[in-house]
Amino acid sequence: MSFCCVGTLPITANRTDYGKPEEALQYVAHLAVLKGIPILAVLGNHDYECGQADRVTEILERYGVRVLDGTAVEVHGVGFAGVKGFAGGFGDRLLQPWGEPVLKQFVHEAAEKAIKLESALAKLTTSTRVVLLHYAPIVDTVLGEAPEIIPFLGTSRLEEPINRYGATAVFHGHAHHGAVEG
Repeated sequence: MSFCCVGTLPITANRTDYGKPEEALQYVAHLAVLKGIPILAVLGNHDYECGQADRVTEILERYGVRVLDGTAVEVHGVGFAGVKGFAGGFGDRLLQPWGEPVLKQFVHEAAEKAIKLESALAKLTTSTRVVLLHYAPIVDTVLGEAPEIIPFLGTSRLEEPINRYGATAVFHGHAHHGAVEG
C-alpha cells in the first residue's frame, strides 16, 4: 500500500481559503474543463473556517464533485472511501483522552473520523480501494514540516481502518512541506 500526500489542483488561486460559498463557486467554475471526468473530494480545514461547510459541499456537489465524508463510491470498478480526518498525533505520541474535557473532546473528534472512515471502507466490495483524506494517517508524509505542528497534521487513528480493509492507495492533503510518499 502506498500513502501519498497531494496538493490541490493547479487552480490554487481559486480554492476555498476561508470556506466561503463565493470561493466554492469560483473554484467549480474552473472545474468545467474537467467535464465528464469523475471528481471526488474531501473537505479540508479551510472549508470549515466560516462555518459554511454544508453550503460549500452543496455547491461542489451541484457542479458534479462528489464530496466524501465517511462515505464510499465506486468509479469504474475502483472503490473510493473518504473523510476529512482530524489531528491528534502519531504512534506513541498519539494524544490520549485523559485530563481536561476539551482534550477528551479533541481525541473524541479524531476517533469519530476514524470510525467514519472505517464505515466507508466496510461498504466497499471492490478489490481496489482508494482512500481520500485531508489529514495524514501516518507521520511519514508529514516529515519535513515543522516538528512542533506535526501532531496537528493528522493522526495514526486513521491508519488502523486503512490497514484492516486493505486500501490499495491513500491520498491526503494538509501537509505543505511533507513528503510525497510514505
